[in-house]
Amino acid sequence: MSGVNVALDFCLVFEDVFDCFQKPHQEMSLRFFLDTNSTQQVLYIADDNEIRSLDPGMPHWRYEQTFQGDASVRIDAMDLHIKTNRIFWTSWHTRQISSYELPGTSSSSISSNSHRNRRLSEGRVTNLQIEGLKMPRGIAVDWVANNLYWTDSGRDVIEVAQLSGQFCKTLISRMIDEPHAIVVDPQRRTMYWADWGNHPKIETAAMDGTLRQILVFENIQWPTGLAVDHFNERLYWSDAKLSVIGSVRLDGSDPVIAVSDLLHPFSIDIFEDYIYGVTYMNNFVFRVNKFGKGPMENLTTGINHATDIVLHHRYKQPEMANPCDKKKCEFLCLLSPSGPVCACPNNYVADNATQTNCVERVAPPSGPCNIHCENGGTCFLNAHRVAKCRCQPSYAGERCEVNQCRDYCRNGGTCTASHTGAPTCRCPKGFTGPNCNLQSCQDYCLNGGNCSVNMGNQPICSCRSEFQGDRCQYSKCEGFCQNGGTCLQTANGTKLCQCSNQFIGPLCDLNKCQFCGTGKCLTSSSGEISCNTSIIVPLLLLLVLAVLVVGAILWYKRRMRGAKGFQHHRMTNGAMNVEIGNPAYKIYEGDPDDDAGELLDSDFALDPDKPTNFTNPVYATLYMGAHNSSNSLASTDEKKELLSPGDDDMSDPLV
Repeated sequence: MSGVNVALDFCLVFEDVFDCFQKPHQEMSLRFFLDTNSTQQVLYIADDNEIRSLDPGMPHWRYEQTFQGDASVRIDAMDLHIKTNRIFWTSWHTRQISSYELPGTSSSSISSNSHRNRRLSEGRVTNLQIEGLKMPRGIAVDWVANNLYWTDSGRDVIEVAQLSGQFCKTLISRMIDEPHAIVVDPQRRTMYWADWGNHPKIETAAMDGTLRQILVFENIQWPTGLAVDHFNERLYWSDAKLSVIGSVRLDGSDPVIAVSDLLHPFSIDIFEDYIYGVTYMNNFVFRVNKFGKGPMENLTTGINHATDIVLHHRYKQPEMANPCDKKKCEFLCLLSPSGPVCACPNNYVADNATQTNCVERVAPPSGPCNIHCENGGTCFLNAHRVAKCRCQPSYAGERCEVNQCRDYCRNGGTCTASHTGAPTCRCPKGFTGPNCNLQSCQDYCLNGGNCSVNMGNQPICSCRSEFQGDRCQYSKCEGFCQNGGTCLQTANGTKLCQCSNQFIGPLCDLNKCQFCGTGKCLTSSSGEISCNTSIIVPLLLLLVLAVLVVGAILWYKRRMRGAKGFQHHRMTNGAMNVEIGNPAYKIYEGDPDDDAGELLDSDFALDPDKPTNFTNPVYATLYMGAHNSSNSLASTDEKKELLSPGDDDMSDPLV
């Protein structure tokens, strides 16, 4: 089935037809993802004091160790900053938020450099200097404005700071019980968090803490994981107690249970068509279709204590213009639907004069500020009555005498100063690294491939004839893949098949057309496969109609069989057949050889005064004791009417 058809099918689940065709970016993004090499995806799983990596596109892929901390580290929640290739995590055991520079994102680089990465892991870890943390839980990275959001369930707050951990500000502190997971959506400038306290709910607000509202509060108990589907504009959450994954539109409408019958899903992430997650009890790493189609896939086992999962893909955090670049904020710049907002950290308030600068809450004492600040710096007195210089963004030092960009970027890189830490460099073509000190092609192409740099300063490999892959990491292998599939062999000997559009399977041995059944298999001009079910649908409707008609007939017959009419049952008094002993019935009870109308005794006559004429105990009871009871049939007119001598014409009792 073509990527466009699949995207349209998925879109129609939550959108009407008009909305689907108004959003062509959904189709294009999904189609592009289907054509994307699976090695560009990497799952990172938090396991106690470790971070392990897994490629979900590789069948039976063995996970690798990316980071291992000491015995005091317990990783609770993670998020990625893909542009800088760093991963951030919270640890409420140590009351810290830390970051780590990832070694790479491709499976080959993870496999070949795993031991080297473990040796360098301690040197790459940075513990952010954030004061007041008590029990940090969820964490989210704003990759546009370069801010860090987290929840603290010990103090019941939601806070934000720069990626370096500087200038912490509390955004939410009231009407919040047990905040856990948190995610941000810089494209819409909103954030979402889960509260699993006494009144569990999911809330949303602008990324500056304003416009707060409750999104979900019904049919929810333990919301422990959140993920934003940017293309379909939906928020997904995992409920570890109800064992379901729910979904709601970003405006709070259309809440549904997307996936059920999961075993306590704890943390989730989403990318394109799949939800990735870890379970709370058995520590499974799973993948499931976000629309509930198909079974759950168990990606790996052997995880000791899985707490969080994030997926690394370069298109998961799309490039966007940073609105804060045009707003010169002194400390924090936060995104909001109304535009970027300058915010002051804790213990600071906005300067009424400028509205972009901040001053300390404790007013500095009056006194002389007699130091000279260079390069446009201004003098001020801090709370300890010490004169300090507030420098312009390009300068640092006690007197603002240090130009941050002087000789900082190498090889002709352009420097951009920062008042919060080290400046950044925009490197020329062919160079990369924080200081433009590395060549883009250095050690990039493997197996003798030739490297060149494109206009986007990205390295491109030209491989030798016997190698393939974006880094020439695969060697060709013959006779393994069927139906014209391309065989790729990794450095460790694992063989993979790249199939043509018509075939799928580990060996390209399954033809997509066989899934069309009696429908017609169509091949587009681009080679995409789809099924024409215009013939199948009428046949299915006729089959359903026939089944309904047959079922209705069977039901009617069974009902008529159950509604029985009058049936004659012989009465017995002990061993005697009452009807045989009763001459009134005997007239109809002859042997097959007897005449039907012949009486047993031609001289027999009914005597209305003798109740013994009837052996039937019912009639005998009515007539016996007639002279002793006023209620007997013999003492009433009923006797005369029942056995009236004038009734010569007796009709057949069975008629």
